[in-house]
Amino acid sequence: MALHSDNEEKLNNLITREPQVSIFLRPIAAPAALGLAGFAGSTFITATWIARWWGGPSSPTIFFPFVAFWGGLAQFLAGLKGFDARDVLVTVIHCMWGSFWMSIGIVYLLVAVGSLPAHNIHTHFPELASWFMVLTAFTWMGAFAATARDLILSGVLFSLAIGCTIALCLFSYGSGVDAGIKAAAYFWIISSVLAWWRVSVYLMEEAFGPKSWVSKIFPVFRLPTEKRAPLVVPGLGEPGVKRGMPGII
Repeated sequence: MALHSDNEEKLNNLITREPQVSIFLRPIAAPAALGLAGFAGSTFITATWIARWWGGPSSPTIFFPFVAFWGGLAQFLAGLKGFDARDVLVTVIHCMWGSFWMSIGIVYLLVAVGSLPAHNIHTHFPELASWFMVLTAFTWMGAFAATARDLILSGVLFSLAIGCTIALCLFSYGSGVDAGIKAAAYFWIISSVLAWWRVSVYLMEEAFGPKSWVSKIFPVFRLPTEKRAPLVVPGLGEPGVKRGMPGII
């Protein structure tokens, strides 16, 4: 049956009638648990190395395979599952940072096999600065969005964004990178510890229940917007729930 724009009666009937469609949402575990776990592990390992707590110039060739899979692939897959959970924040943040860690892993693999020359992280690095422009922009937006959730998640993203901003400026302009990158690394360490804390909450709440005394050891300080959020959220205009392009039939 064709529908033409000049047939106003038929057009109005189609728009206003109750759709004969049933939508089923499949419950899944929180993808952020896996995403934050991968992020926490990879970020802590790398940031402590950048801060020169341990290791030497060749250390990345040893630890980046783990970082690429745990912080990269696992985190990226968790981000993709954020679509199923209707969680845009999880999808954007974890797919982006998962892509970053996988990309870094590939770079160090190429360095290890001699296809790329090694580059000291404590020096001017404009190519990496171009990556951090994207990371910084979206992490700041994610941090502001997280203020509608809980204080711990907000802390993860705000400390991460601050560290990325410092690194972006240092890699771009090349002045004082050796000393300044340590400041960025400490913000990343804080972010990784807070991410570990948030993952611990997911684990304890699933194991013992959200109101158990064990779960209360790991508070997340849920913010007012999160406390007011309904338990069941109606359609938010997602494609498949509502027309993806308003005004198009």
